[in-house]
Amino acid sequence: MQLEKRLELFKERIKTTDFLECKGLGNEIPYWIFDFEPEKELLVRETVEKIVSTFESRHSIKIIEINLYELCLELLARKLSDEKISQFEEKKGSDTLLEKIRLILKPDVIKKEIAGILQDDYNIVFLTGVGTAWPIIRAHSVLNNLHSVTGKKPLVIFYPGKFSGLDLSLFGVFKNKNYYRAFPLMPDVK
Repeated sequence: MQLEKRLELFKERIKTTDFLECKGLGNEIPYWIFDFEPEKELLVRETVEKIVSTFESRHSIKIIEINLYELCLELLARKLSDEKISQFEEKKGSDTLLEKIRLILKPDVIKKEIAGILQDDYNIVFLTGVGTAWPIIRAHSVLNNLHSVTGKKPLVIFYPGKFSGLDLSLFGVFKNKNYYRAFPLMPDVK
């Protein structure tokens, strides 16, 4: 099925009471993964932006979008100036810088920041910027730490790659650890 059609069906699906109330999941965590071809990132971004800006006024559904990449940049800016980052990379190299950044952006730090964002009332969380945040932070490590923060509200991660229902493969190339706690949203069916 073409991505455009999947996005249209997605917009209809997230308006349903069953989706919003997480019916049919048993006691599973309401995490959904909308995977897509990485080359269609701009179309997905534009669609997400439109959904977030219109759903509250048109459908009384408040969506909070959290862009992982932008969140990482904000957290880094609080700890280190751009100048310090550049100097560190010049002295120690890119690989060492990446390791230092990963230490600053541990999953617990990301979780705490997202918890602060989600203090407002909302119906759905959209997690975007997964591809641009890689390799600083990985989707499965974020998801593994958010269940106590999001509770019973649906979380949709927009994933540039493939999700088989068991495995995540960023950009269709980089395979992450198995991830069993999410459900495919709008699977590519014929």
